[in-house]
Amino acid sequence: MSTREGRLVVAPNWIGDAVLSLPVMRALARAAPGERLGVIARPGPAAIYRAEGSASEVRTASNLVRDSIATVQAGFAEAWLLPNSFRSALLPFLAGIPQRIGYATDGRAALLTRSLPPPGRTDHQLRDYDPLLRLSGIEPDEDPPRLPIPAEAADRAEAALARAGLAPDDRLALLGPGAAFGWTKRWAPERFGRLADLLAERGHVCALVIGPGEEPIAQAARSVVEHPLPVLGADLDPVELAGLAARARVVVANDSGPMHLAAAVGTPVVALFGPTDPGRTGPRGSASVVLDRYVFCSPCYLTECPYRHECMNEIEVETVVAAVEKLMGSGTHYGVISPQNTKTRA
Repeated sequence: MSTREGRLVVAPNWIGDAVLSLPVMRALARAAPGERLGVIARPGPAAIYRAEGSASEVRTASNLVRDSIATVQAGFAEAWLLPNSFRSALLPFLAGIPQRIGYATDGRAALLTRSLPPPGRTDHQLRDYDPLLRLSGIEPDEDPPRLPIPAEAADRAEAALARAGLAPDDRLALLGPGAAFGWTKRWAPERFGRLADLLAERGHVCALVIGPGEEPIAQAARSVVEHPLPVLGADLDPVELAGLAARARVVVANDSGPMHLAAAVGTPVVALFGPTDPGRTGPRGSASVVLDRYVFCSPCYLTECPYRHECMNEIEVETVVAAVEKLMGSGTHYGVISPQNTKTRA
């Protein structure tokens, strides 16, 4: 391609971060309707961007050298770098994209042509990219993430539910015991199992939803249950997981990709937070209750806990049951609840 045109977005690597970047995609698409807007992303996030539809083309990243060559040939005029890593800036630099826009982090300022110092970590992550948009004269999109479910993904989700013996009229509660960041973000799997039993006694039909490699977590949860607890999701892509969430009455999950997927399809969410900050990455887009035991070291963002994991261990099973029933009974947003007292954080 001899004439460079259009924008290329270098996407985040994590599912939840990809969901939270969807308003950026909408803002870029709205700023230049009908013009070329591409995304390069890992396979999971790539599926999300394809389903959301703001991008006119979605490329799957696999190898830096091959991706750089392909990006040169694609001929984009601008690159928008949503991750803050050096590597994310290196690809468009090697591809010779004339305009490279991002935050001056990780020693990459020399690779950028338009940059800002990184913003403070005080607002929700949804607002992180607003200064970059305004730097280019683009108005941010203030609405929460929205993820439509294509018919094919919905069919795959329905087939997974049918294989698990779950009926369309079941009062389905999906439980997400995993979190890719690390074990410190996870409520104990056995507590998810006890939660499933208590919800089953109250008329809910429960199922676990997991990602690839999270089978041992599901096994630990099922080791304590007395009621049937099918496991779904390990063979589904993120959009198909979102299709499962769209069929549920409620999703209970750690701070994770499934939590954000559920909120993006409008399903009520009970979110369990420990080492991370719900003010930064809490669910947006659906009715939600966030259970956050704010202890002296919160939020630490550590993948190993030097103490006794009090931030998650002090969230009691009965507290989560009460949150599910409160949420489903009213359909309103309750904010952040400290499980062991009545103090609420905004």
